Amino acid sequence: MADKKLLLVCYDFPPNAGIGGRRWAKLAKGLTQLGYHIHVIKADPISGTDPSGWADDIDRNAITVHSVKRNYPTVVSHGPKNIVDKLRYRYHVNQLKNKEKGTIYDIAIGWDKRFLPFAKNLIEKEGITDILATGAPFNLLYYCAQLKDFFPEINLIADYRDPWLTAENYGMKDLTDERMTVETEKQELLFQNANWITCPNEFLLADIRSTAVIKPKAEFTAMPHFYDKDDLKKYLVDHEKTDDKIKIVYGGAIYLGMERHLERLARALRYLAKNQPLLAAKLDIRLYTPHHRFAEIFQGLEKFVQFKETIGKDFFSELNSADAAFIFLAEHNRNFLTTKFFEYLPFNKPLLYLGAEGYVSGFIEDNDLGVSLRSEEHIGATLKELAEGNLKTKSSIDVKAFSLKRRARELAALLS
Repeated sequence: MADKKLLLVCYDFPPNAGIGGRRWAKLAKGLTQLGYHIHVIKADPISGTDPSGWADDIDRNAITVHSVKRNYPTVVSHGPKNIVDKLRYRYHVNQLKNKEKGTIYDIAIGWDKRFLPFAKNLIEKEGITDILATGAPFNLLYYCAQLKDFFPEINLIADYRDPWLTAENYGMKDLTDERMTVETEKQELLFQNANWITCPNEFLLADIRSTAVIKPKAEFTAMPHFYDKDDLKKYLVDHEKTDDKIKIVYGGAIYLGMERHLERLARALRYLAKNQPLLAAKLDIRLYTPHHRFAEIFQGLEKFVQFKETIGKDFFSELNSADAAFIFLAEHNRNFLTTKFFEYLPFNKPLLYLGAEGYVSGFIEDNDLGVSLRSEEHIGATLKELAEGNLKTKSSIDVKAFSLKRRARELAALLS
């Protein structure tokens, strides 16, 4: 197995910005520790964007990154910023509608013209026998399925990080029947050509499988997210509490659909500010997120709730010194244990779940990892427990079961 060569296709692999590259940057790292050499094909980075927070995971001796020019108009993928951009946006959207028969909001559209020749040459030159491809963007999986026409014996593993046909985004939910049929046909080719379909959880796996028109030839298996102990070990240090503040942190995206749950939290905090001012004065809630538009829900509560810019891995230092951590999940991802969820586990902090009830809220409570905040009264009572030091995690869960090392070994078992 030493120095066995794999091809990983990940549109925004580090140093490109974006959370989409995190899962496979880590899995690539884990595979290199098992003796694999990985060739990565990614898209060119968007100019002016910050580099990935996971660029340091890329061992250049074991991971060779190839960058291919993008085709998709940036003004559509990243939105217009001025009047000229708005005109360009309208022009490109109309062009995409005329040229594309499926969704027009997949950023890999047209990339096949550059990707396929590059990948075919690389596979032949390096003697590659396995392809790992991750979507979204989902056209990337479709293009990799086409590679099987040229290399029928190659082992293709297609990893879904999100739903495809049932997605709330990527323009999918508003497609006409004709355009949805095109997307369905793309996925059908993938199901017939791939050897394995993977994704982070059993719920998504069942959803993906249910969209098949004919019986897939691919096998399906869940490959959950994980934590990388190398990211956490310098932050997992003893912390001495020096004040009576109740520090609660959150790090990551806040998805559409969380509004009513955040409004419930805001109402609970306003009640505490009015009726239990001494408890409210102790609150120090810090939300590290790029989605500051939700701050208006907490208008007048700025003493207790701060929206802050994301700080990458330094968030773990905040988590280590916190009394508890929020988990925010809207209806569409209520059953999905996210990347961040597993990174919280080694810190052994009470998890305060706010969002739609589902598998994640049940997992937290069934394993004594924290509480699901079901009402405004429950939020107040939970904060009081925290202030009194009575809310502790009692879980005996095997944290190592969710490590990168374990997940990399599971992935290696799918390789040829």
